[in-house]
Amino acid sequence: WQVQNQGATVYLVGSIHALTPDFYPLPAAYEKAFQSADRLAVELDPEQLDPNQSARLVQSKMWLPKGVTIDRYLDDKSLTALQQFAKANQSDYERMLHIRPWMLVEQLTQAQLKDSNYQAEYGIDLHFLKLAKQKGLPILEIETLSQQIRAIADTPFQAQLTMLETSLDQMDDEDYMAKMTEYWRQADPDGLYQFVYQDVLDNPKLKPMMEALLDHRNQRMADVISIYLGQSPNRSQTTFVVVGALHLSGPKSIIKELEQKGFYPRPMFQDKNLQKQ
Repeated sequence: WQVQNQGATVYLVGSIHALTPDFYPLPAAYEKAFQSADRLAVELDPEQLDPNQSARLVQSKMWLPKGVTIDRYLDDKSLTALQQFAKANQSDYERMLHIRPWMLVEQLTQAQLKDSNYQAEYGIDLHFLKLAKQKGLPILEIETLSQQIRAIADTPFQAQLTMLETSLDQMDDEDYMAKMTEYWRQADPDGLYQFVYQDVLDNPKLKPMMEALLDHRNQRMADVISIYLGQSPNRSQTTFVVVGALHLSGPKSIIKELEQKGFYPRPMFQDKNLQKQ
């Protein structure tokens, strides 16, 4: 998407954070827009994170209260899947029982990516971060690590638990990432949203999690992006913004939030096929 206001231009790019090498080179429209950018904005720049501070923040949010273990909340099917996961990944199962559901979901996700062809190093965000650093462009962070972790860690426990059960159930679904990336390749944000939101339709207990991970963050990110659009009334300034593709899809997307603020995001891909442009 392209958004313009008083001489300022923002390009909004939806990222899949883990892809395969065959997604490159990207369509020419991406590279052309990036070449016009004065700066890059991403959710977070991993190189700007303080490893010690990050570890302390995660540690403060990842453990269940003393004396509480996750097995009292999971059914036999989910527990068996968790045990199988621990064994396959040589993880300490007894230790895992003391971890909050949100962090177990993170561990499951990372393990799935590791076992697949999809790698973070080929993610759209890291691709443009590398290019920006090669060009010496300023890099802005739209969020903080604290905001991202709290978005998921502070969700209701039942929603976290349901997310864990869903993740354990889908652990062997090798087609999940392939389906997501195909919606991205076809420039179909509505299809992508409906595909992911189907989990909520199947289990409404997931709704608080989706609201925290998408809707609430979309509001905050749209607030920041609107600042980019208001910073250059007297000169041209182009900001290339890369966020997770899901943040640009659905009824409460960043696109919809910007429209409510009076901006007019214009889609750059009209024919629903990225590979043709």
